[in-house]
Amino acid sequence: MKYVTVYRAWGEAEAQVVRALLESSGVKCRMRERGPQSIYPVTVDGLAEVQIMVPQEAEAEALAIVRAYREQRADG
Repeated sequence: MKYVTVYRAWGEAEAQVVRALLESSGVKCRMRERGPQSIYPVTVDGLAEVQIMVPQEAEAEALAIVRAYREQRADG
């Protein structure tokens, strides 16, 4: 099964929110970290970036959920 990135967070807390949002909508996902959060608690040149990845066949649904989340945050 091929996974694709649908969201990039700059910390684990935000990534967990998006992951929970996707999973509560029935979309399987996984997180991939670019560096250990305990050592690099802030993003320096992408070191603390966390990618949210979903199966390729769920990409469109996940992107729609992420888009709605971003719009809600912008209105917030």
